[in-house]
This record gives sequence, C-alpha cells and structure tokens, in this order.
Amino acid sequence: MKHSKTIERYAGSPADLAEDAGNLYYDSLAELLTLMSEKLKRDAAADRKRNRRRLAAELAACGTHLEQAAGHIREAWRICEPYMELEKPR
Repeated sequence: MKHSKTIERYAGSPADLAEDAGNLYYDSLAELLTLMSEKLKRDAAADRKRNRRRLAAELAACGTHLEQAAGHIREAWRICEPYMELEKPR
C-alpha cells in the first residue's frame, strides 16, 4: 500500500474534496462513506497481521464510525428523497 498526501486523479485540495463529497446526493455519499469504511477495515486487518495492534484498533474504530455515519446519511436520504426530483441527474 502506498500512502500519499494527495489523491490521484483529483486536482482539488482536501477542502475541495470534502466540499465536493458533501454536495453529493445523500445516497451517493452513503455509498462513498461505506466504501471508505470498508477500506479502513481492510487496512486494519492488514496491520493486525503485522502485529500493529494499536494502529489496527484505531483504523477499525474509524471504519466503524464511518459505517455508522453512512447509516445516518442513508436515513437523511430516506427523509429527503420524497422531496427530490423524480429523476435525479448523475
């Protein structure tokens, strides 16, 4: 795994990325958060295998929190979806 300070194929700043992600429809944002959660849990498992227990525990906890956040965003989508256009643009 290669870590970096920037995101490949994204030219904006981290603040831009947060803003762009926050502007997604909530169902799409929930999917992104779920994918990020899964990635962190995979990283946690890899670090657990390397005997990096504290790091693994923190990454797993972060993954769990993101999973919970995705659930809240899904609920927000359920609440607001009836007010959205019938066909949302992609």
